[in-house]
Amino acid sequence: MKDKVATILRIFLTVLLAISAVLFVIFYSNGEGFTSVVLSWAYILLVITTLVTIIFPIVYIISNPKSGKTVLVGLAGFAVLFVIAYSIASGSIQGEVYETFSISEATSRFIGGMLNLTYILALVAVLSIVYSGISSFFK
Repeated sequence: MKDKVATILRIFLTVLLAISAVLFVIFYSNGEGFTSVVLSWAYILLVITTLVTIIFPIVYIISNPKSGKTVLVGLAGFAVLFVIAYSIASGSIQGEVYETFSISEATSRFIGGMLNLTYILALVAVLSIVYSGISSFFK
């Protein structure tokens, strides 16, 4: 069963790659007149990627409930980190850039929260690298 799924997936990905390669060659040989077709193909690939990204983890969690619990704890941890990052974000909208791009206070706060989350995750990554390096000396 597992080999059959892997074979089907390999064939499907090869077909997608072949279509993309043909569209790439046609786009660069015909120029801008083919842009809408390439953009439509990009949207199709985006939808396929989104569906796969959402469906496969759900199937994995259903088929492996113990491992799914670990995944859900990780997602809850990210949610808590985002709430912390969002709560310390400023929603100020002062400046010409905010007016130019019509950024509201809520959007500004969301962007600030995402930046804060990035900073927190970078700090956690650096601290884990340092901890790993230090702990390896004591083993």
